[in-house]
Amino acid sequence: DDREMLKVPLVGEDEDGASNQVPRSMLIQIIQPRLEETFELVRSHLELGGFDKLAGRRVVLTGGASQMQGVRDLAGLVLDKQVRLGRPVGFQGLPEATGGPAFSTCGGLIRYALAHTPPTTRGKKASAGEVTGSGWGRLGSWLKSNF
Repeated sequence: DDREMLKVPLVGEDEDGASNQVPRSMLIQIIQPRLEETFELVRSHLELGGFDKLAGRRVVLTGGASQMQGVRDLAGLVLDKQVRLGRPVGFQGLPEATGGPAFSTCGGLIRYALAHTPPTTRGKKASAGEVTGSGWGRLGSWLKSNF
């Protein structure tokens, strides 16, 4: 709809900084072809690798972009599969805001790392520059060193 205007922050500005007002329809005209192209590439790579049949009839979308209106339907149409949005599972005590698709990839990566850490390194005291210990301890160390 050309009448619905959205506030878009200027490059390099945060949400509260300078912004432009653009029609929602303009953003759709820009984003939708990129999404179609991305899903077509996914389909092509699955076919080229021989995984299109192995992947079954279902696809799980993750990440913040999966929450955009219409993405689920578009993915289903292009991939010819049933589509659902992923959510992080098996985590307790996290804020409600982290329970959606935007955090499902992060949650999956954390679960994978914890499941594939050799038991011999769990709980050991870390020497300088070494990251060992519990999964949450390693995650905390990584966050401290990268942020």
